[in-house]
Amino acid sequence: MPTDPLRRLGRLEEGGFRRLALLRAYARRRDTEGLSDAQAQAAIAEAFDQRTAAVDAWVYDVYESVTARTLRRWAQQFREEGLQGLIDKHGRRSERSYESYFGAGSELRKVALHYLADHPDCTSTELLDELAQHVDDDALPTRRTVQRFLRKMGG
Repeated sequence: MPTDPLRRLGRLEEGGFRRLALLRAYARRRDTEGLSDAQAQAAIAEAFDQRTAAVDAWVYDVYESVTARTLRRWAQQFREEGLQGLIDKHGRRSERSYESYFGAGSELRKVALHYLADHPDCTSTELLDELAQHVDDDALPTRRTVQRFLRKMGG
């Protein structure tokens, strides 16, 4: 069985990854108490809400609350993307507006509309994968921006 990448969290230095502290607490609790992923995620979410989670005080200033579902999503992002998956995307949203990606006449809008015509029930992941074939990674919108586009298009 391959080693779970979450086990490496304990060896990482503190850094700019806000989510790291909570994921480390979750992984540590899972491993020390022999809990399943779901049990450990629920336990850390509850402990965080009660302000008794094994995290530094500053983490409570960053996040008001955290759910087991959020921890599960962050863990999955880490497993799929490594540390890149833990980087908060909040700053990225402000770098470019929705209109700069999908405004009238934009290349991404044209590609997206053509793809939607052929795949009307596509997911944001599928559309994002299609867009990635047409632009460089640094010109690619976030998944949230693609989700917003799909909502606006009635999907």
